[in-house]
Amino acid sequence: MIIDKYLNAVDQDVIEYVKKVYQGEKPTPITVGFLSDRTAEEIEHLTGKKTYGNRVVLDDNGVIHIRNRHGKGGAQDESMANLEDIARMGYVLANYDKIEFHNEYAQGYVDANGKLAPKIVFSKRIDGTYFVIEAVSDAKKHRNYVVSAFIQSRKEKSDLSVPNNA
Repeated sequence: MIIDKYLNAVDQDVIEYVKKVYQGEKPTPITVGFLSDRTAEEIEHLTGKKTYGNRVVLDDNGVIHIRNRHGKGGAQDESMANLEDIARMGYVLANYDKIEFHNEYAQGYVDANGKLAPKIVFSKRIDGTYFVIEAVSDAKKHRNYVVSAFIQSRKEKSDLSVPNNA
């Protein structure tokens, strides 16, 4: 069952990384996944960016955004107050149901041409819907960056739309 796989997909290294950032450290970004060829093909179709072989990383900026918007006392909600939910984003990225591009770009993240990186949205139905927003980069580092993540409960919205500034 999907929810059982989700619940068992906690990455302890991500929890430790998030705790370090919460304590004010600036650790090296942590890898939370790798783009499959299928995912890279979908990203290229949506954005025109070639990202084959890219790793997906979570950096301190992503963690801080998630905490401020979706953590305990978050400005948007508290859907990511449980660190285990943050630590399950790798599962969501590897098993997403849908990937979308809403013609939005990530502040602070650039592509190979120095332009703002497009933001794509991965979603996975669990008990509600888990969203991961990723900045897509075709730069030499071969990294995409998690810029946000949150869970929208079934009760919140029936249209499952992604709020602005997710």
